[in-house]
Amino acid sequence: MLRYGLGMGYPHSIAETVADGTVHAVGLGFAIPASFMLVMSSAGQDIPPAPIMIYAVCFLFSLSASALYHLMPFDQSRAFLGRIDHAAIYFKIAGTYTPVVATIGSGFAYAVLGLVWVLAIIGALAKLSFWTTRSKASLALYLGMGWLSVLLIWPMWHALPGTALTLILVGGFIYSVGTLIYAHPGMRYQNAIWHVFVLVASICLFAAIWISA
Repeated sequence: MLRYGLGMGYPHSIAETVADGTVHAVGLGFAIPASFMLVMSSAGQDIPPAPIMIYAVCFLFSLSASALYHLMPFDQSRAFLGRIDHAAIYFKIAGTYTPVVATIGSGFAYAVLGLVWVLAIIGALAKLSFWTTRSKASLALYLGMGWLSVLLIWPMWHALPGTALTLILVGGFIYSVGTLIYAHPGMRYQNAIWHVFVLVASICLFAAIWISA
């Protein structure tokens, strides 16, 4: 069976590559117009345009970096693209916090946001410098940054519509369950399945921000 390198340490078949490519195509096909509409509709709404733009840029950057890395044939540049892909995840997490915290508006929420952005910068620099793409430390930091949102449950309860809060909790749960797939790189169609989890969770969080804006 023909296979080409998509991922570190496991040669993915063409069928797996096509499946993963389809997931990325669906993701970008949703994210590009949806992000544009979100930014355009944010003017005059509860969330200022700047936090929405930060979220949209981080969201699109992460999806684009992932597509470029996972769908590129194996060559010398691919290892660095993998680092960019994984570094972009930190900014996607921090970017998702940004409009939510802007809606809450409290000093405590902004302190949590500041911590998340500091961790994102540290994680991205570590990923670009020395952490491998399958580093357990980087995975732990992804999860830790995401679950810092527990500190904001009570403020979100008061500041966000109930549907938005539910979508945030569901999205976080889907991400967390998806990491069980991510942790098994030798599984057939692992990349495609993992990215389905990421896409569904991302849509949940996008919908929460849209409802809150």
